[in-house]
Amino acid sequence: VQNPIVECSTTKGFLAIEVHREWAPLGADRFLELVKDSFYTNIALFRCVHKFLVQFGISEDPTKKHWHNKNLKDDPNIHIGVKKNYVSFAGGGPNTRSTQLFIAFEDLDFLGNEPWETPFGEVISGEDTLNELYKGYGDIPPFGTGPDQQMIHREGNAYIHRLYPKTDFILSCRVVEPVAAGHTLAEIPNILQPEDGHEHHDLILSDFIERAAEENAQPAA
Repeated sequence: VQNPIVECSTTKGFLAIEVHREWAPLGADRFLELVKDSFYTNIALFRCVHKFLVQFGISEDPTKKHWHNKNLKDDPNIHIGVKKNYVSFAGGGPNTRSTQLFIAFEDLDFLGNEPWETPFGEVISGEDTLNELYKGYGDIPPFGTGPDQQMIHREGNAYIHRLYPKTDFILSCRVVEPVAAGHTLAEIPNILQPEDGHEHHDLILSDFIERAAEENAQPAA
């Protein structure tokens, strides 16, 4: 059984996230549930720190805000650690995971030691997108002078647009088929990133899958 893939469109391009339920089943299931409910729509990447991580997951949509308070029980910690491009919930203590996630820009050996930091996925395509995200505002308070989470909760994205206008956003996310017709999951990142090293941000994963399926359905000459 192949792992699910979540495709996210951002203001700097696409990301493809492979979900590893075997790492953290509760976390993986919650992420997929949030994606299917369109929670990650117009979501600010409000904490974006060079050589550290990007954090996101606060919605201004009144129909989605209830997810913020739906804390999730911790998964057993199998001690896989937080490696570059791994995706984890940004918990703040036991059983505090809800909607906020982070993607690691580097191996972060000091994270992943607690159950609420157990990764559930990894970015398998879109590293150029991660590299292009704006990182000039620094870390969030009290570690820096970047966007304040409480102000985002209070004022929504208007606060970000007013004071931190260069902040990037996740525009939308959706679950797509894990395997394109005639290709293995391992091949997909290479297909989406050609040899010249420049990802085609207009070629999103689902379009590739649909096109490959059409090609596969055509009768052989």
